Amino acid sequence: HQGYEQFTLRNVAERVGMRLSHLQYYFATKGDLVRAVLAHVAATYEAKHREVLAQVPDRPTARFMAWIDFLLEDCWNPRTRHFFIQLWGLAESEFYATDITDIWRLLESLSPHLDGKRRAQRATIIAGVIEGMMLMVSSAPSTVHERRDLLAETRKQIFRIATEA
Repeated sequence: HQGYEQFTLRNVAERVGMRLSHLQYYFATKGDLVRAVLAHVAATYEAKHREVLAQVPDRPTARFMAWIDFLLEDCWNPRTRHFFIQLWGLAESEFYATDITDIWRLLESLSPHLDGKRRAQRATIIAGVIEGMMLMVSSAPSTVHERRDLLAETRKQIFRIATEA
């Protein structure tokens, strides 16, 4: 559980028991390795996105809220939170384009009254709210009841952002 400043090719190679030269054969730079990690994480979330949406009725509100619920609950997973907070120090902003695009697509059917520009703005704001929750969780209410209330209010506000004219 080292911080992002310890994320070097040499430390990664040592951690996985590999010679540095072998790691560099596949990832010449730290940036190459970070991009590969980001691609893997994006693919994992895309698969989860399909899985979550397959379990709910094919209605815009159900699909949108199911994905938002998954993302908000994921903020309370300590491994997810640690990983993403460390990742922010390494990642370039284009990584979040996948999240924003997923939300944008769900907004397309949920809020057809929004033009493309407004939909993109709302998707970005919603993604920002969810990412921000990762930072707030440690100081958020700790009881199950308080957490449930916070999540309910967050859902309500995200839905308002998504659907307001």
